[in-house]
Amino acid sequence: MWLWGFLLACEPEVRTEYVTETITETETITETETITETEEICGTIEGKQPCDFILIDENGDEVNFHSLIGKPVILDLSTMWCYPCNQAAAEVQSTQDAYPELTYLTILIENDERLDPSALDLEDWTVEHGITSAPVWGGSRDVITADPTDSSEFYLRSWPTFYFLDAELRIVGYQRGFDQTIIDAWAEDLINPE
Repeated sequence: MWLWGFLLACEPEVRTEYVTETITETETITETETITETEEICGTIEGKQPCDFILIDENGDEVNFHSLIGKPVILDLSTMWCYPCNQAAAEVQSTQDAYPELTYLTILIENDERLDPSALDLEDWTVEHGITSAPVWGGSRDVITADPTDSSEFYLRSWPTFYFLDAELRIVGYQRGFDQTIIDAWAEDLINPE
């Protein structure tokens, strides 16, 4: 009886095996299949793909971040009230025009009142800065974090913050603050990876 209790107290084995037997006239074939359940882990450190999340575009329509898979991405996390963000925005369209092989995405986190931006805010931003073909999406503080460890939110210490992603949306670089020379260098690296 104590042996039965001991066996019941054992922890289950981590892997699952399915055994299938096929019997023919002269032989028995046994197949063993091991199924390992894995969870795709997303993150915001170099080499990982950020988790998918939903934003809004200037029409107020919901858009998925992962809809950008297929082209390298320059991701600009900005606010409408930030002066360097406005400087960066003035260069978005010329950068998008110079590098049509990539997507230059601006995600506005806050409007001038430090609230989540509306579709009208996004439209005003694109008109003010002459952005015609680069997407401008609205987010919230839910997509950023001040914690530099790997998480599902983008690490941000200053406005603007840039992430550089390959065509599979894996993070290959990060830049705090705006410097057009650095943006151009990353654009070249993204479209001509080694």
